[in-house]
Amino acid sequence: MISIQELYFEYTGHLALDNVSIDIPDKSITALVGPNGAGKTTLMRCLAALTLPSKGRILMDDIDIAVDPHFCHRNTGFLADNFGLYESLTVFQSLQYFALAHGIETEGIVRDVVSKVQLENKIDEPLKNLSRGMRQRVGIAQSIIHKPKYLILDEPASGLDPEARIQMANLFKTLNQEEGMTLIVSSHILAELDQYANNLLILKNGKIVESDFGLNEVNTSAHKTYIIQADNIAHISDIVKPGIFKLVTIEANKATIIIDDSLSRNDCLKYLMEAGLEVTEFYKENKNIQDAYLKTIKTVQ
Repeated sequence: MISIQELYFEYTGHLALDNVSIDIPDKSITALVGPNGAGKTTLMRCLAALTLPSKGRILMDDIDIAVDPHFCHRNTGFLADNFGLYESLTVFQSLQYFALAHGIETEGIVRDVVSKVQLENKIDEPLKNLSRGMRQRVGIAQSIIHKPKYLILDEPASGLDPEARIQMANLFKTLNQEEGMTLIVSSHILAELDQYANNLLILKNGKIVESDFGLNEVNTSAHKTYIIQADNIAHISDIVKPGIFKLVTIEANKATIIIDDSLSRNDCLKYLMEAGLEVTEFYKENKNIQDAYLKTIKTVQ
């Protein structure tokens, strides 16, 4: 687990991070979003032990990374927004160089990473000849060559076409689900983050203004929120019944309800219709990063 504790970072006359505290659970994918200048890149550089905070600390598996930055470097992969490549090297040579820098001498590991990022047919191609999307894949490959526990990515989908973004989203899910990596991804492409992120952190003016853990998880009895639409939706206020459902909001022709833990979706729907509600739609509420972000940014000064 990564534990960020009362973190501050101050540039000359500007507080980039202002008392940031949050725990990021293992094997999660966290979307880090916010307007330009919110402090996202500064926070990620601190998480990668590339920049020391002005105050506060970051614990990675209970190790203070300011005290032991090499522990962080061994266990973390970091892809900066504007990363550099050795243009004259081939894909294989570049990844072999980074592998050797991490003390990895097995050629098979390099080829395995090349396969993960789907660059097998470009393995002997000089980096200067690659497209933006393929260069981005090389950057990700460099950051995971040492099989880190934590992977931090700053705008990894920037400049990619839709097909490349889908491939990248699938790669992130594979790294998370099959290899157990914990990912922290910053991006302005919120719809893309919805494909794989299950945690949300929103930064504004250096502060966390919203955090939502458990996005896109399978519904459980502890979270049974549904949207119901009906022409006579106002009638739902008259039929609220303990042990069946709780009414959260009514808006226009729809309402948000929480079904009781002991009740199934079908049983609740049967009760509503038998009670006279003219149901036209009934579906589970899905959390959406873009909607959550826009709502938060509009309401937070």
